[in-house]
Amino acid sequence: MKKTYTYILLCLFLMPFFSSGINGAKAAGATLFLSPKTGTYKIGKKFNVNVVLNSGGGAGVNAAEGLIKFDPSLILVSGVSYTNSIFELWTTKPSFSNTKGEINFAGGAPDAYKGTAGTIFTVTFNVLKKGTADVAFASGMALAADGKGTNILSGYGSGKYALEEETATQPATTQPKTTTQPKTATPPATTQPKTTTDSTKEILPPLPKVTSQTHPEETVWYANNSPELLWRLYSDVTGMNYAFNSTSTTQPEKKSVGIGESKKYENVADGIWYFHLRYENKNGWGETAHRKAMIDATPPEPFNIKVDNGGDSTNTTPLAVFSTKDKTSGLDKYKINIDNNEQDVGASGFSGSYLLPLLLPGEHTITIAAYDKAQNTTSSTVNFFVEPLKPPVITEIPKVLTKKEQLIIRGTSFYTGVKIKIYFGINGKQPEELETETDAQGNWSYFHNKNLDKGNYEITAKIIDKRGAESSPTGKYYLTVIAPSIIDQYGAYIIAALLLIILALIAFIIFLRDKYEKEIKRAMGETEDLKANMGKVFNALKEEVDELIEFADKKAGVTESEKRVRDKLKEALEISEEFISKDVDDIEKELK
Repeated sequence: MKKTYTYILLCLFLMPFFSSGINGAKAAGATLFLSPKTGTYKIGKKFNVNVVLNSGGGAGVNAAEGLIKFDPSLILVSGVSYTNSIFELWTTKPSFSNTKGEINFAGGAPDAYKGTAGTIFTVTFNVLKKGTADVAFASGMALAADGKGTNILSGYGSGKYALEEETATQPATTQPKTTTQPKTATPPATTQPKTTTDSTKEILPPLPKVTSQTHPEETVWYANNSPELLWRLYSDVTGMNYAFNSTSTTQPEKKSVGIGESKKYENVADGIWYFHLRYENKNGWGETAHRKAMIDATPPEPFNIKVDNGGDSTNTTPLAVFSTKDKTSGLDKYKINIDNNEQDVGASGFSGSYLLPLLLPGEHTITIAAYDKAQNTTSSTVNFFVEPLKPPVITEIPKVLTKKEQLIIRGTSFYTGVKIKIYFGINGKQPEELETETDAQGNWSYFHNKNLDKGNYEITAKIIDKRGAESSPTGKYYLTVIAPSIIDQYGAYIIAALLLIILALIAFIIFLRDKYEKEIKRAMGETEDLKANMGKVFNALKEEVDELIEFADKKAGVTESEKRVRDKLKEALEISEEFISKDVDDIEKELK
C-alpha cells in the first residue's frame, strides 16, 4: 500500500484540471463499496465483484486508494481488470496476493469523478469450497478535487458471498421436465444492479487512523509520559468512544463520549499502553483502531564504577567494572567518557567490564552514562591514578663537546629489556626523540652517530615498558657543542700546505745550490786566471823596476836617496804581490 503522501502528490498533480476545486467547491463524504455486495456461487465456478466509488457529489473525487481483504481458504483471485475504469492514472495498479488474501490499488483521473457508482476495477474470484466469504475494505482514502487533496472518505461497503456445492444434474431420460426449467435454478444476484444503490444506505464508519506527534512510532520507547493522540473525523461521524489501557484488544463501549480530534494523557505510568478509538455514524459503530504507545520516563538504576588495575598501580590499561539495569524498556547503551574522549558501547552482550585504552601516568577521570531504550540516562564518575615507572638514571654525559666528537650517553635503570626514550632538544626547539634499550642488568648506552650542530642542548630520558607504561622523565641535562680549533678543523690542510712550501723551498735551494756551484766554479776559474795574471803583472812590474833601476844605475850622479827609493819600491812590489797573492788564495779557499 502506498503511503498517504503519494496520493496527495497525485491529487496536487491533477489540481489544474479541476475548476471546481480551484473555485473552492467542497464534496460531501465519499464511499468505497463492492458490487454486488451479496450473492450465491457454486464451488469450482467464478464470479465478478466490482470495486465502486461514490464521490458524494460536490467537487468530486480525483484520486483514491484501498486495501481489500478476503479469505484465501474459500476464494482466490484469478484476475483483475481495469479496462473500463473511471481512473486513468495509477500509482499502484490493481494487484492481488492470494497468499496474504489482499487486493490493493491507488489511482486517479485528470477529470474529477462526481458520480455515485463508478467502477474502479473488477475482480474475478474462484470458489474453492463451501462457506461464507467476506470481502471487506481494510483501509482506504478518497481525495477531493478541491485543490487541497482533502481526504473525504466517509465509509466503506463490504461483501458477503454464500458458497455452495454444485447441484447434481439429473439424467434427461428419467425426469425430462427438469431440463426445461434451467431459468429458475440460477438467478444470480450479480445481475441485480439495485444493490449498488442500496449499499450506500448501510455503510459503517471507516477504521480511524490514529497518529501521535509525541509518540510517532509504535515500536519506539519514549521518555515522554504525556502522550497525545490525534485523528481525523469524517463528515458523517456522529459520535465516538475511546479507551486507554495496557490491553491491546479492548473495544470501547458503543456509547458516544462526544466529538473531538485529539486526546492527551498526563503522567502516564511506565509501560506499553494502547489507545482504542471507534467511530459512530447514522448506520452504527465502525471497527476499533488500536494505537500503541511505549513509555519509559524512569532512568536506569544508579551504579558505581570500580577501576581494577590487577594489583599493579602502574597498569596503563586497567578495567572499568560497572553494571546497571532498567526495568521497563531495558538498557540501550553506555557512553564512556575517559579524559573527555567519548565512546559508545552497546548494552547488548556487555559483560560488566570495559578495558580502558592506553593511559599515560597521572590522574584520570571516567564518566559513564547508561541509556535505556527511551534515552533516559543515569551516570557515574570516578577519578583514579596511574603510577609512573621509576625513571632511568643517566650516569655518563658530557657537558661540552666539539662538533666532531661523538656523543655517548650511558645510564642504568631498575628494569631490564625496556625502552629508553631520550629527548634531545637544541636552543628551545622541539626535541628529537632517540631510543635505546636496557640490557639484562638494566644498564644502557646510547651512541649518537651524527655530528652535532653547534649550540646548547637539553637532554632528558624516560622509560617505556612493553605494556606501554611510562616513567616520569629524568631531570634536565645540559650539553654545549662548540666548534673545534683551527688546528682541529684545518690541521690536515695546513700540514699539506707546509709540505708544499717545504718542497718548493727545497727545490729553490737545489736550484740556488746548482747556480751557486756554477758561480763558484766560474769564480774559481776567474781566480786562477787572476793569480796567473797577477803573477804576470808583478813580474812585469819587477822587470820594469829592475829596468828603471838598471837605467838609473847607469845614469851618473845617482844619489843615495834615489837608491833608497829604488829599494823601497822593490820592497813595496814584493809586499803587494805577497798580500794580493794571499787574498787570492783566501778567496780560492772560500770558494772551495
